[in-house]
Amino acid sequence: MTIDTPKAKNNTLSARRIVHRTVRDQAALAKLFATIGPRFKARPGGYTRIIHTGNRIGDNAPMSILELVEKSEKTEPEKKPAAEKKAEEKKTAASSGDQGAGEKKPPKQKKAKKESSEKKD
Repeated sequence: MTIDTPKAKNNTLSARRIVHRTVRDQAALAKLFATIGPRFKARPGGYTRIIHTGNRIGDNAPMSILELVEKSEKTEPEKKPAAEKKAEEKKTAASSGDQGAGEKKPPKQKKAKKESSEKKD
């Protein structure tokens, strides 16, 4: 299966139908036309890089890695180390007055109040 990036550059109905013949997954088709196609709009060719990794051990089939040439920009925020997260959580819990995970909650008093009001009537 090849990646039809030249067709994905033009977001037209006919281009979508032609690519849909090969790429039958709707999510992959949407991603191809929404994000990957516009990213390669100015590139005249050479969209993929093939890296041969050798043969598979079980059946000696040739294996390779197929990757897109241009990398996408990072969309995930940088992750904080675990120690900083824990310290930050402790600060917010202490300042808001929430109960910690180790403290027990007081028992519910609703049933006792309801029973005492029924006995009075």
